[in-house]
Amino acid sequence: MASNMRDQLTTLATLLRRFLGRELPTLGPDWWNQGVLAKLSYQQRAQADEQRWSTLDDLDVAATLRVVDQNWDLFRRRGLVKWDDRNWLKEAASVRNRHSHDAPGREPSPERVYRDIDTLALLAEAVDADSDESRELSAARTHALGALAPPTNEGAPSTAQAATASGPSSSSFVPGAMIRLKARPELTGVVTQADDSGSQTRLTVFHGSVTQTYYESQVELVESKSVEHLSADDMKARLTAAHVLHPSVSRLYSLNSGRIDYEPYQYRPVMKLINADRPRLLIADDVGVGKTIEAGLIIKELQARQKLDSILVICPKPLVVENKWRSELKRFDEDFAHLDSATLRHCVDETRAEGRWPARYRKAILPYSLLDERLLLGETSGRRPRTSLASLIPPAKFDLVIVDEAHHVRNSDTWSHRVVKHLLDSAEAAVLISATPIQTGSEDLRTLLRLLRPDMFVDNQTFDLMREPNAHLANVESAVRIADDGWQAESARELEAALATSWGSRVIRTDPRAQELRDLLDQDSMDDRKRVSALRLTQSLNTFSGLINRTRRRDIGSFTTRKPETFEVDFTPEQQTVHDLLLDLAGRISTAKGHGRSLDFVLSTLQRQAASCLNGLAPFVEDLLRRKLSAEEWSEADVEADELDTSDLDGFVDEIREIAQQAADLTEDPKLDRLLAYVDEKQELDNNKLLVFSTFRHTLRYLVDHLAVTGVRVGLVHGGVPDDERRDLRARFAKARTDPEALDVLLSSEVGTEGLDYQFCDALVNYDLPWNPMRIEQRIGRIDRRGQASETVAIKNLVVSGTVDAVIFERCLERIGVFKQALGGSESILGDLTRDIRKIAEDLTLTVAEREARFQQLADNRIGRIQEQAELEERESALFGLPLRKLDEEGVEQAASPWLATEQLARLVQRYLSSRGYERAEAMFERPVALFRPGKEIRASLREDLLAAAPDSTSQWRRWLESGSDQSRQFTFDAALASSGDIELLSPVHDLVRVAAVHEETFAPESTVGLRVPSTSVPEGIYPVAVHSWTYLGARDDFEIVVTATTGGLADELERTLVDAVDSDVSAAQLIDSLDDEHYAAWSDARGTHMDRTRVHVDSQLASLTATHQARQQLLEDQILSATHDNIRRMRESELRSLEEDFVARRRRLEDSIRRSDITTSVLCRATVEVVHG
Repeated sequence: MASNMRDQLTTLATLLRRFLGRELPTLGPDWWNQGVLAKLSYQQRAQADEQRWSTLDDLDVAATLRVVDQNWDLFRRRGLVKWDDRNWLKEAASVRNRHSHDAPGREPSPERVYRDIDTLALLAEAVDADSDESRELSAARTHALGALAPPTNEGAPSTAQAATASGPSSSSFVPGAMIRLKARPELTGVVTQADDSGSQTRLTVFHGSVTQTYYESQVELVESKSVEHLSADDMKARLTAAHVLHPSVSRLYSLNSGRIDYEPYQYRPVMKLINADRPRLLIADDVGVGKTIEAGLIIKELQARQKLDSILVICPKPLVVENKWRSELKRFDEDFAHLDSATLRHCVDETRAEGRWPARYRKAILPYSLLDERLLLGETSGRRPRTSLASLIPPAKFDLVIVDEAHHVRNSDTWSHRVVKHLLDSAEAAVLISATPIQTGSEDLRTLLRLLRPDMFVDNQTFDLMREPNAHLANVESAVRIADDGWQAESARELEAALATSWGSRVIRTDPRAQELRDLLDQDSMDDRKRVSALRLTQSLNTFSGLINRTRRRDIGSFTTRKPETFEVDFTPEQQTVHDLLLDLAGRISTAKGHGRSLDFVLSTLQRQAASCLNGLAPFVEDLLRRKLSAEEWSEADVEADELDTSDLDGFVDEIREIAQQAADLTEDPKLDRLLAYVDEKQELDNNKLLVFSTFRHTLRYLVDHLAVTGVRVGLVHGGVPDDERRDLRARFAKARTDPEALDVLLSSEVGTEGLDYQFCDALVNYDLPWNPMRIEQRIGRIDRRGQASETVAIKNLVVSGTVDAVIFERCLERIGVFKQALGGSESILGDLTRDIRKIAEDLTLTVAEREARFQQLADNRIGRIQEQAELEERESALFGLPLRKLDEEGVEQAASPWLATEQLARLVQRYLSSRGYERAEAMFERPVALFRPGKEIRASLREDLLAAAPDSTSQWRRWLESGSDQSRQFTFDAALASSGDIELLSPVHDLVRVAAVHEETFAPESTVGLRVPSTSVPEGIYPVAVHSWTYLGARDDFEIVVTATTGGLADELERTLVDAVDSDVSAAQLIDSLDDEHYAAWSDARGTHMDRTRVHVDSQLASLTATHQARQQLLEDQILSATHDNIRRMRESELRSLEEDFVARRRRLEDSIRRSDITTSVLCRATVEVVHG
């Protein structure tokens, strides 16, 4: 029958090629290139080149159908075909795909054969009804119709007799018996051999692909029920259990898993990670969008899908001191331990002794400050050497490593970077988080991506090759967003340019998304929904899209309205004199010593300190000259300490000190007076909290002294404040003003508030301004973030006229709008702008007029681009008509399974607790918060079940079960009601729900159920339905539950009704044999599509693997040729051999995934569904 269908497809292709031969030449002399080659997919074009197609007769069936489809609009305009008839063409392509992947030895049903031939005949009639081929297909259709068997009214098929084995005696464990482990009931297998020679029978059991030996006492028989009639609740509970235990890539399991008010966009990283080839991701969201919440959701999602017993969070020390991560993760019922020097040493020593990280610290938070040379390499001083991470065999391995504020490890020459690299190399999953904008072409991004995927980014050349297409794809995205005249043609040109790059031609060209985008851009017109599709396709083709999640503020809307105001003050005559003397001296030093990076940094920092606070100049100068400024202080000033050398100031020290002394003698300070006036104003408001930023610690110390005498309760935090004191100050700042311990004003440097949230404060003062716009955004982001209660936040900027800061503020910072809105979409422009600002400001040979002219030119050249970008972002939602936020919501809704909804999970838990003897289980969820009060025996039973299913669990639920204190526990499925940690928030990843799923009965081979469902979308009547599980095998395995029905068009609607089903008296005899044919047809279609997608996906992966391998291979071969020492040459040759072995192994794994590509199926139950209206 399959060969007969191929003959019918060949007949149709003959007709279509003749039709094309008649019509396409009218396009002109270049008709072959325009009408044929240009219309093929990239894979077909490669086949055409390889096989040297030159005539229409060379086209195979798939290529013929493709060319007709791509030219259909041309034929329609000529009146040769109808638009609606194109549906038959699409169906014909599906027929071809299905029959090209038919399983060996399985013939399609007569019904399927008839429908497929009917499709081909209808297409032939639409193209040329009078042709011989059309008549031949029509005759074949008539013959297929005659082969259909007449319908029968037979009842349900007879059932097999139930197994007679009644108890787990040794004689019951015979070869072929189905058993399960008592300790792990979810693990089943088949006995293949029983050995009675010992004191206890030893059983050899086959599990999937391996055999294992057990004693008889370790296992129990799985009762075999060949026929079982289920209730509606039975069916629904078992389907819910199947979803809980077999997560699908298309479903989200972290919904409602934390005590949070989530936003749909926060699931973007989750979805990106679970669909990635390797679970590794860089989250580079804007400040304030909730990156710690995104990390918590990732933890819960991975817990539902894989073993996740060990998690390490690495973050700055202030976030450890402030309990930021620990408190956030407690909202997800995760208890993490803080590691200090002693406990970290204990963990390393224990891992060396036991081979595993100690259980108490398997979920831990580690500060960057402990990542040093001693931790990685150890030390030999003292009586005995200290164990190092590098010496551990096997290495310390975590299931997930999260690196927060990852810009701290952007320098590969630091020990913190090396330690993080060591930990990531052995981690199963990794997430890097950074709110510091990372430019696409920067070395920072290169370093972070290499940390995540060293296998992909083996060297700079590979990174540059992968990055090259992205510039063209960015132009496509811009054209799609703006949609000016001719945007489709412009987008198509830029797409072709991306595909013409080295990486594009080898990797992206084989990606089916590229072809899909090309087809979209080739359409005559495009509505808003298609434009959004084009935008998403373009973004997905970005070579880094699978590794980076970038949520910008513009994508999700503003949290608040920013209300900036500038307080501009003048120097007093005395201050002006000191300031002018300093500028003059700096100019003379620069002239005498010449330009140099170190000197420029020192002199510009002197200027910035003077603009910030002249009264702080004297102590700053003294610390500078005595080299007492720490690396952390320079970092707060946005200067790398290792680039500084103050020796260039030799010869001018006395003059510097003299000017500093004059500054110290100043008494009047208009800038301070203006700050004090605003502080007074703020204290009159209901929310009197005020956050004051300065780059310089000497300025902050000056301010704290003058604020303290006014009676305002003020605190000071910066990188040098001890941890305990910093935590106490922040806690006091958060207290209500009525609390006697509360602070009204908090003075801070950038480092002092890094990563911390101040949503309770609605105003900040920039006492001075960083020259880097993104540092300003970081400051504002401390209060303008998710959770801010106020509708507006006040941003006050203090600027002194005539200073370099004032010029930069007026010419650059104010014009780009950084104080009014987040500028997350302009990182590359802002990075260039920052460098240009520094270059001009540090050039002390310029006169005041020349400097202002340069800044004006800079404003005209770069700032216009930033303003255009900001305007575009404001217009984006209106441009598309479908806001991106709405798309996020739709995506989350589609990923939410109805089988994991509250009602279904509650039923699962109730049944489990009832099975353990809890009599109140049935009514316990009638209220939003359920009270659970079990006896000691039930509590012990639940504990045993949990330890068997999840022996390494550290959950709050396990701790309660093991404690003997509280006699009752409360449950809820509502995150809002679970704000108290004493209430268990139930979700698909909660231990109780997962244990309930493990202990739910499985479907018997011939399970049946009679159902009644209310529905207005399905006509009233009785419908036979089959429910199957499908397991997708290939590059990435997946699981799906599929419903089929004899009325195929209603299968999806019937599936949606099952969650609302109740018991029905309709007899199961209503079931009919044709359900298997319907299932086979659906499975065959899906199998063909799955195999095609797997092949395309693997082809793309192989192309990427080959490209990176060739780049690395070429580099090593060049190093071998240029090696001047035998040892170096031998080392490189060894690396080359290892590289080749790794390449061969990875290529084999990818190729194996094609060979194993399939969909295995299992029938779960068959149902008779009675649909009623009303």
